[in-house]
Amino acid sequence: MIQILVPDANDSIMEVELDGLTFFLRLSWNGEAQQWVLSIENAYNELIVAGVAVVPDTRLLAAYRHLAVPPGELVALAPDRRDAISRSALPSGDVALLYITADEVADGQV
Repeated sequence: MIQILVPDANDSIMEVELDGLTFFLRLSWNGEAQQWVLSIENAYNELIVAGVAVVPDTRLLAAYRHLAVPPGELVALAPDRRDAISRSALPSGDVALLYITADEVADGQV
């Protein structure tokens, strides 16, 4: 399990290595909808998926397995079981953006 640190910015791109593959994760704060939105690009900056609402305690990649998304799973873990993620919750770590590796998913750790 890997915690992905989110910068304190309304829009950020992070280069991450997930299960040995390089991806770019873009997190954008949508002020009108009051939610974080995720986009994923491959190592060549080719868009894989965009507009994924970051919902607490939900498998964020489950609906996109037909695309070349990372083989594990992304989850925004909210220990307090909140319904929504505020602008400050991801950067502060109140809600943790976690990547569960493919092996951990196979072992049932999600």
